[in-house]
Amino acid sequence: MDFAAFEYDRTFVIEALRRGAIDYLENISEAEEADLFRHLLGRDVWERLAEHYPTPRQKEEVPIWLYIASQISLKLHDASDHAFPYVLRSGGLITALGPKVGRQAEHPDTHAVTLACEGFHDKNEFDRQTPCDQDFLRKLARDTQPGRLHDWFNREVPRCLRSLKLFDAEGLFLGDASYVFVPDNENYEDSVKLLFDEHHHPVNSQEVDLPDPRYQWRRCYKVVSLIHVNRELNLFLTVAARVVAGNRHECPILYELVDDFVKAVDRGWMKVLVVDRGLIDGANMARLKTAYHIDTVVPLRKNMNASQDMMGLTRLKDFAWLTGQSAAIHQKADAPWRRVAQFTSRVILFQSEVSHLRRA
Repeated sequence: MDFAAFEYDRTFVIEALRRGAIDYLENISEAEEADLFRHLLGRDVWERLAEHYPTPRQKEEVPIWLYIASQISLKLHDASDHAFPYVLRSGGLITALGPKVGRQAEHPDTHAVTLACEGFHDKNEFDRQTPCDQDFLRKLARDTQPGRLHDWFNREVPRCLRSLKLFDAEGLFLGDASYVFVPDNENYEDSVKLLFDEHHHPVNSQEVDLPDPRYQWRRCYKVVSLIHVNRELNLFLTVAARVVAGNRHECPILYELVDDFVKAVDRGWMKVLVVDRGLIDGANMARLKTAYHIDTVVPLRKNMNASQDMMGLTRLKDFAWLTGQSAAIHQKADAPWRRVAQFTSRVILFQSEVSHLRRA
Protein backbone atom coordinates (compact mmCIF):
# COMPACT_ATOMS: atom_id res chain seq x y z
CA MET A 1 0.00 0.00 0.00
CA ASP A 2 1.46 3.37 -1.04
CA PHE A 3 1.78 6.09 1.58
CA ALA A 4 2.28 9.78 0.79
CA ALA A 5 3.20 12.33 3.45
CA PHE A 6 3.30 16.10 2.92
CA GLU A 7 5.15 18.74 4.91
CA TYR A 8 5.04 22.50 4.39
CA ASP A 9 8.61 23.65 3.71
CA ARG A 10 8.69 26.66 1.40
CA THR A 11 12.49 27.02 1.40
CA PHE A 12 13.04 23.36 0.55
CA VAL A 13 10.64 23.54 -2.41
CA ILE A 14 12.12 26.76 -3.82
CA GLU A 15 15.66 25.39 -3.63
CA ALA A 16 14.57 22.15 -5.29
CA LEU A 17 12.90 24.10 -8.11
CA ARG A 18 16.11 26.08 -8.67
CA ARG A 19 18.11 22.87 -8.91
CA GLY A 20 15.54 21.27 -11.20
CA ALA A 21 15.09 18.45 -8.70
CA ILE A 22 11.31 18.18 -9.12
CA ASP A 23 10.04 14.94 -10.63
CA TYR A 24 6.36 15.44 -9.83
CA LEU A 25 4.36 18.48 -8.72
CA GLU A 26 0.89 18.18 -7.22
CA ASN A 27 -1.42 21.04 -6.39
CA ILE A 28 -2.51 20.38 -2.80
CA SER A 29 -5.44 22.78 -3.14
CA GLU A 30 -6.96 20.35 -5.64
CA ALA A 31 -7.23 17.71 -2.93
CA GLU A 32 -8.63 20.24 -0.44
CA GLU A 33 -11.20 21.44 -2.97
CA ALA A 34 -12.27 17.88 -3.73
CA ASP A 35 -12.65 17.21 -0.01
CA LEU A 36 -14.78 20.34 0.35
CA PHE A 37 -17.06 19.29 -2.51
CA ARG A 38 -17.41 15.77 -1.10
CA HIS A 39 -18.67 17.32 2.14
CA LEU A 40 -21.16 19.39 0.18
CA LEU A 41 -22.36 16.35 -1.72
CA GLY A 42 -22.57 14.20 1.39
CA ARG A 43 -24.89 16.64 3.15
CA ASP A 44 -27.00 17.45 0.06
CA VAL A 45 -26.11 21.14 0.34
CA TRP A 46 -26.23 21.75 -3.41
CA GLU A 47 -29.63 20.11 -3.75
CA ARG A 48 -31.02 22.21 -0.87
CA LEU A 49 -29.80 25.44 -2.40
CA ALA A 50 -30.92 24.47 -5.91
CA GLU A 51 -34.43 23.50 -4.86
CA HIS A 52 -35.66 27.10 -4.65
CA TYR A 53 -33.12 28.81 -6.90
CA PRO A 54 -34.86 31.51 -9.01
CA THR A 55 -33.88 30.03 -12.35
CA PRO A 56 -34.97 32.02 -15.41
CA ARG A 57 -35.27 28.81 -17.45
CA GLN A 58 -38.58 27.00 -17.97
CA LYS A 59 -36.78 23.82 -19.01
CA GLU A 60 -33.88 22.52 -16.92
CA GLU A 61 -31.44 20.87 -19.32
CA VAL A 62 -28.50 21.24 -16.90
CA PRO A 63 -29.14 20.72 -13.17
CA ILE A 64 -29.11 23.91 -11.12
CA TRP A 65 -27.00 22.18 -8.48
CA LEU A 66 -24.22 21.77 -11.08
CA TYR A 67 -24.47 25.47 -11.89
CA ILE A 68 -24.04 26.37 -8.19
CA ALA A 69 -21.18 23.87 -7.79
CA SER A 70 -19.42 25.26 -10.87
CA GLN A 71 -19.70 28.82 -9.60
CA ILE A 72 -18.26 27.80 -6.23
CA SER A 73 -15.30 26.23 -8.03
CA LEU A 74 -14.78 29.35 -10.17
CA LYS A 75 -14.92 31.55 -7.11
CA LEU A 76 -12.35 29.46 -5.26
CA HIS A 77 -9.99 29.95 -8.21
CA ASP A 78 -10.93 33.64 -8.63
CA ALA A 79 -11.74 32.91 -12.28
CA SER A 80 -14.40 33.99 -14.77
CA ASP A 81 -16.85 31.78 -16.64
CA HIS A 82 -14.52 31.65 -19.66
CA ALA A 83 -11.89 29.85 -17.53
CA PHE A 84 -14.28 27.05 -16.60
CA PRO A 85 -12.53 24.29 -18.65
CA TYR A 86 -9.17 25.20 -17.11
CA VAL A 87 -10.60 25.30 -13.58
CA LEU A 88 -12.10 21.83 -14.02
CA ARG A 89 -8.69 20.44 -14.97
CA SER A 90 -6.86 22.06 -12.05
CA GLY A 91 -9.59 21.93 -9.40
CA GLY A 92 -11.28 19.19 -7.44
CA LEU A 93 -14.87 19.41 -8.68
CA ILE A 94 -14.68 16.56 -11.21
CA THR A 95 -12.83 14.40 -8.71
CA ALA A 96 -15.60 14.88 -6.18
CA LEU A 97 -18.45 14.32 -8.65
CA GLY A 98 -16.97 11.06 -9.88
CA PRO A 99 -16.91 9.26 -13.26
CA LYS A 100 -20.64 9.63 -13.85
CA VAL A 101 -20.10 13.34 -14.49
CA GLY A 102 -16.53 13.39 -15.82
CA ARG A 103 -13.32 11.40 -16.00
CA GLN A 104 -9.83 11.80 -17.39
CA ALA A 105 -9.15 10.21 -20.75
CA GLU A 106 -5.87 9.67 -22.65
CA HIS A 107 -5.80 10.21 -26.41
CA PRO A 108 -4.50 7.03 -28.09
CA ASP A 109 -2.30 8.87 -30.63
CA THR A 110 -1.02 11.96 -28.82
CA HIS A 111 -1.33 10.52 -25.27
CA ALA A 112 -2.68 13.91 -24.19
CA VAL A 113 -4.82 13.69 -21.09
CA THR A 114 -8.19 15.46 -21.36
CA LEU A 115 -11.53 15.37 -19.61
CA ALA A 116 -14.38 13.28 -20.98
CA CYS A 117 -17.84 14.20 -19.68
CA GLU A 118 -21.19 12.60 -20.39
CA GLY A 119 -23.13 15.84 -20.07
CA PHE A 120 -26.82 16.09 -19.23
CA HIS A 121 -28.43 16.17 -22.67
CA ASP A 122 -27.71 14.76 -26.14
CA LYS A 123 -27.64 17.95 -28.19
CA ASN A 124 -23.87 18.14 -28.76
CA GLU A 125 -22.39 15.92 -31.49
CA PHE A 126 -18.78 16.33 -30.34
CA ASP A 127 -16.92 14.98 -27.33
CA ARG A 128 -17.55 16.91 -24.14
CA GLN A 129 -14.64 18.13 -22.02
CA THR A 130 -16.88 19.83 -19.45
CA PRO A 131 -20.19 18.67 -17.91
CA CYS A 132 -21.74 21.96 -19.07
CA ASP A 133 -20.60 24.73 -21.37
CA GLN A 134 -19.06 27.88 -19.91
CA ASP A 135 -21.51 29.88 -22.00
CA PHE A 136 -24.34 28.23 -20.07
CA LEU A 137 -22.90 29.57 -16.80
CA ARG A 138 -22.54 33.08 -18.21
CA LYS A 139 -26.04 33.25 -19.70
CA LEU A 140 -27.76 31.84 -16.62
CA ALA A 141 -26.03 34.42 -14.40
CA ARG A 142 -26.94 37.19 -16.84
CA ASP A 143 -30.61 36.20 -17.11
CA THR A 144 -31.27 35.67 -13.39
CA GLN A 145 -33.21 38.59 -11.93
CA PRO A 146 -31.13 40.39 -9.26
CA GLY A 147 -34.09 41.01 -6.94
CA ARG A 148 -35.18 37.38 -6.91
CA LEU A 149 -31.58 36.27 -6.48
CA HIS A 150 -31.12 38.51 -3.43
CA ASP A 151 -34.36 37.23 -1.90
CA TRP A 152 -33.32 33.62 -2.49
CA PHE A 153 -29.88 34.12 -0.98
CA ASN A 154 -31.15 35.97 2.08
CA ARG A 155 -33.70 33.23 2.75
CA GLU A 156 -32.31 29.88 1.63
CA VAL A 157 -28.64 30.24 2.59
CA PRO A 158 -29.37 31.06 6.28
CA ARG A 159 -31.81 28.15 6.44
CA CYS A 160 -29.21 25.83 4.97
CA LEU A 161 -26.57 27.01 7.46
CA ARG A 162 -29.02 26.53 10.31
CA SER A 163 -29.81 22.98 9.19
CA LEU A 164 -26.08 22.24 9.19
CA LYS A 165 -25.90 23.53 12.79
CA LEU A 166 -23.24 26.09 11.92
CA PHE A 167 -24.62 29.05 13.84
CA ASP A 168 -22.66 29.85 16.98
CA ALA A 169 -24.78 29.90 20.16
CA GLU A 170 -23.54 33.34 21.19
CA GLY A 171 -25.29 34.87 18.18
CA LEU A 172 -22.75 37.52 17.12
CA PHE A 173 -23.40 39.30 13.82
CA LEU A 174 -21.71 42.17 11.98
CA GLY A 175 -23.34 44.76 9.75
CA ASP A 176 -21.03 45.94 6.99
CA ALA A 177 -21.06 47.99 3.80
CA SER A 178 -18.29 48.18 1.22
CA TYR A 179 -17.81 49.48 -2.32
CA VAL A 180 -17.39 47.29 -5.40
CA PHE A 181 -15.43 49.07 -8.13
CA VAL A 182 -16.10 48.24 -11.78
CA PRO A 183 -14.66 49.55 -15.08
CA ASP A 184 -15.94 52.91 -16.22
CA ASN A 185 -18.62 51.48 -18.48
CA GLU A 186 -22.15 52.90 -18.49
CA ASN A 187 -23.54 49.46 -19.36
CA TYR A 188 -23.13 48.43 -15.73
CA GLU A 189 -26.76 48.83 -14.71
CA ASP A 190 -27.51 51.13 -11.77
CA SER A 191 -23.82 51.89 -11.20
CA VAL A 192 -22.71 55.41 -10.26
CA LYS A 193 -19.49 57.42 -10.38
CA LEU A 194 -18.23 58.79 -7.07
CA LEU A 195 -15.11 60.65 -6.01
CA PHE A 196 -12.72 58.63 -3.82
CA ASP A 197 -9.47 59.42 -2.04
CA GLU A 198 -6.33 57.25 -2.06
CA HIS A 199 -7.78 55.09 0.73
CA HIS A 200 -10.94 54.32 -1.31
CA HIS A 201 -13.10 56.52 0.91
CA PRO A 202 -15.77 58.65 -0.79
CA VAL A 203 -15.30 62.43 -0.55
CA ASN A 204 -17.38 65.45 -1.42
CA SER A 205 -16.23 66.94 -4.72
CA GLN A 206 -17.04 70.46 -3.46
CA GLU A 207 -14.78 70.12 -0.42
CA VAL A 208 -11.55 68.91 -2.06
CA ASP A 209 -9.12 70.06 -4.72
CA LEU A 210 -10.24 68.12 -7.79
CA PRO A 211 -6.91 68.39 -9.73
CA ASP A 212 -5.21 66.66 -6.80
CA PRO A 213 -4.14 63.18 -8.07
CA ARG A 214 -5.12 61.65 -4.73
CA TYR A 215 -8.77 61.96 -5.72
CA GLN A 216 -10.27 59.92 -8.54
CA TRP A 217 -13.72 59.39 -9.98
CA ARG A 218 -14.61 55.69 -9.94
CA ARG A 219 -17.67 53.75 -11.01
CA CYS A 220 -18.98 51.57 -8.24
CA TYR A 221 -21.70 49.63 -6.47
CA LYS A 222 -22.20 49.11 -2.76
CA VAL A 223 -22.51 45.71 -1.06
CA VAL A 224 -24.39 45.69 2.24
CA SER A 225 -23.72 42.47 4.17
CA LEU A 226 -24.89 40.73 7.31
CA ILE A 227 -22.08 38.50 8.59
CA HIS A 228 -22.10 35.87 11.33
CA VAL A 229 -18.91 35.45 13.38
CA ASN A 230 -17.87 33.85 16.65
CA ARG A 231 -15.69 35.18 19.45
CA GLU A 232 -12.63 33.25 18.24
CA LEU A 233 -13.05 34.80 14.76
CA ASN A 234 -12.58 31.45 13.02
CA LEU A 235 -16.15 31.54 11.69
CA PHE A 236 -17.18 34.02 8.98
CA LEU A 237 -20.54 33.46 7.26
CA THR A 238 -22.24 35.94 4.96
CA VAL A 239 -25.88 35.19 5.78
CA ALA A 240 -27.49 38.10 3.91
CA ALA A 241 -26.35 40.60 1.30
CA ARG A 242 -27.62 43.11 -1.19
CA VAL A 243 -25.84 44.88 -4.06
CA VAL A 244 -27.10 48.42 -4.71
CA ALA A 245 -25.96 51.62 -6.38
CA GLY A 246 -22.89 53.12 -4.75
CA ASN A 247 -24.65 56.32 -3.71
CA ARG A 248 -27.44 54.61 -1.74
CA HIS A 249 -27.25 54.78 2.05
CA GLU A 250 -26.60 51.43 3.66
CA CYS A 251 -28.46 52.08 6.92
CA PRO A 252 -32.06 51.18 5.95
CA ILE A 253 -30.84 48.29 3.79
CA LEU A 254 -28.98 46.64 6.66
CA TYR A 255 -31.98 46.62 8.98
CA GLU A 256 -34.09 45.15 6.18
CA LEU A 257 -31.51 42.36 5.92
CA VAL A 258 -31.87 41.74 9.66
CA ASP A 259 -35.64 41.47 9.27
CA ASP A 260 -35.21 39.04 6.36
CA PHE A 261 -32.80 36.92 8.38
CA VAL A 262 -35.16 36.66 11.34
CA LYS A 263 -38.05 35.75 9.04
CA ALA A 264 -35.94 33.03 7.43
CA VAL A 265 -34.55 31.31 10.54
CA ASP A 266 -36.78 32.62 13.39
CA ARG A 267 -35.85 34.58 16.49
CA GLY A 268 -33.09 33.67 18.89
CA TRP A 269 -30.26 32.98 16.46
CA MET A 270 -29.12 36.61 16.29
CA LYS A 271 -28.45 38.06 19.74
CA VAL A 272 -25.87 40.82 19.20
CA LEU A 273 -25.51 43.04 16.13
CA VAL A 274 -22.27 45.02 15.81
CA VAL A 275 -22.35 48.03 13.45
CA ASP A 276 -20.15 51.04 12.82
CA ARG A 277 -21.11 54.66 13.32
CA GLY A 278 -22.55 55.04 9.82
CA LEU A 279 -25.25 52.50 10.65
CA ILE A 280 -26.58 54.14 13.81
CA ASP A 281 -30.38 54.27 13.70
CA GLY A 282 -32.04 54.74 17.07
CA ALA A 283 -35.52 53.77 15.94
CA ASN A 284 -34.40 50.56 14.26
CA MET A 285 -32.09 49.65 17.14
CA ALA A 286 -34.98 50.01 19.59
CA ARG A 287 -37.21 47.96 17.30
CA LEU A 288 -34.65 45.14 17.11
CA LYS A 289 -34.45 45.07 20.89
CA THR A 290 -38.19 45.04 21.54
CA ALA A 291 -39.25 42.80 18.64
CA TYR A 292 -36.34 40.34 18.38
CA HIS A 293 -34.37 40.83 21.65
CA ILE A 294 -31.28 41.79 19.62
CA ASP A 295 -28.71 44.06 21.29
CA THR A 296 -26.90 46.51 18.99
CA VAL A 297 -23.27 47.41 19.72
CA VAL A 298 -21.76 50.57 18.22
CA PRO A 299 -18.22 51.96 18.73
CA LEU A 300 -18.43 55.58 19.84
CA ARG A 301 -16.08 58.56 19.77
CA LYS A 302 -15.76 60.99 22.64
CA ASN A 303 -17.09 63.89 20.56
CA MET A 304 -20.29 62.07 19.59
CA ASN A 305 -23.60 63.01 21.22
CA ALA A 306 -24.35 59.37 22.01
CA SER A 307 -21.04 59.03 23.84
CA GLN A 308 -21.70 62.18 25.84
CA ASP A 309 -25.20 60.96 26.73
CA MET A 310 -23.74 57.68 27.95
CA MET A 311 -21.23 59.44 30.20
CA GLY A 312 -24.01 61.67 31.48
CA LEU A 313 -25.93 58.60 32.63
CA THR A 314 -23.01 57.61 34.83
CA ARG A 315 -23.62 60.73 36.95
CA LEU A 316 -27.11 59.66 37.97
CA LYS A 317 -27.72 59.08 41.67
CA ASP A 318 -28.42 55.34 41.48
CA PHE A 319 -25.75 54.52 38.89
CA ALA A 320 -23.24 51.77 39.71
CA TRP A 321 -20.59 50.01 37.62
CA LEU A 322 -21.06 46.26 37.21
CA THR A 323 -18.66 43.65 35.87
CA GLY A 324 -20.26 41.48 33.21
CA GLN A 325 -19.29 37.88 32.52
CA SER A 326 -19.98 36.27 29.18
CA ALA A 327 -22.09 33.13 29.42
CA ALA A 328 -21.54 32.17 25.81
CA ILE A 329 -21.88 28.52 24.91
CA HIS A 330 -20.00 27.70 21.70
CA GLN A 331 -21.32 24.97 19.49
CA LYS A 332 -18.47 22.75 18.36
CA ALA A 333 -18.52 22.35 14.61
CA ASP A 334 -15.69 20.54 12.88
CA ALA A 335 -13.27 22.71 10.94
CA PRO A 336 -14.04 21.34 7.44
CA TRP A 337 -17.71 22.22 7.77
CA ARG A 338 -16.88 25.76 8.87
CA ARG A 339 -14.91 26.10 5.63
CA VAL A 340 -17.86 24.61 3.71
CA ALA A 341 -20.17 27.26 5.11
CA GLN A 342 -17.72 30.05 4.31
CA PHE A 343 -17.26 29.00 0.69
CA THR A 344 -20.97 28.26 0.17
CA SER A 345 -22.12 31.61 1.50
CA ARG A 346 -19.47 33.62 -0.33
CA VAL A 347 -20.26 32.16 -3.73
CA ILE A 348 -23.86 33.33 -3.52
CA LEU A 349 -22.65 36.86 -2.88
CA PHE A 350 -20.48 36.43 -5.97
CA GLN A 351 -23.50 35.32 -7.95
CA SER A 352 -25.38 38.37 -6.78
CA GLU A 353 -22.57 40.56 -8.12
CA VAL A 354 -22.46 38.65 -11.42
CA SER A 355 -26.16 39.04 -12.07
CA HIS A 356 -26.49 42.63 -10.89
CA LEU A 357 -23.30 43.89 -12.53
CA ARG A 358 -24.03 42.33 -15.89
CA ARG A 359 -23.18 44.24 -19.06
CA ALA A 360 -25.56 45.01 -21.88
